[in-house]
Amino acid sequence: MSKQAELIQEIQVIVMSILKNGTVTEEEGIAIDRLEEELHKQNAFKKKSEDDVFTQGEEVATHFFNNEFEQGLEKLLEYKITPADFFSFIEYYYDEEHPDEDKIEMFTQGFIQKLNEAYKAKV
Repeated sequence: MSKQAELIQEIQVIVMSILKNGTVTEEEGIAIDRLEEELHKQNAFKKKSEDDVFTQGEEVATHFFNNEFEQGLEKLLEYKITPADFFSFIEYYYDEEHPDEDKIEMFTQGFIQKLNEAYKAKV
């Protein structure tokens, strides 16, 4: 399991506890902040540059949204983002409040399989 996957899993455990209890403790809030800080150091969550508002994962996703499969694949390789980390980024980052949330429906099992195969062929 990648570092990114571990961080997301830890965040999900805390969120489920918060939902179960109906309140957030100070410790849980601090833990989530710490985990999210670490998460934003992971390749898919890193900003493209200091001044940019977009993450590397968003850049990859935008290529796929625009039917630019090869460019998206090349960016995955350039940024050293595995398909597994890319799709966990998508699941975590593109929530109901994200303006492109509806576009992630394109990431079907067929698309995931195609990307995994193309990625493996290039590494």
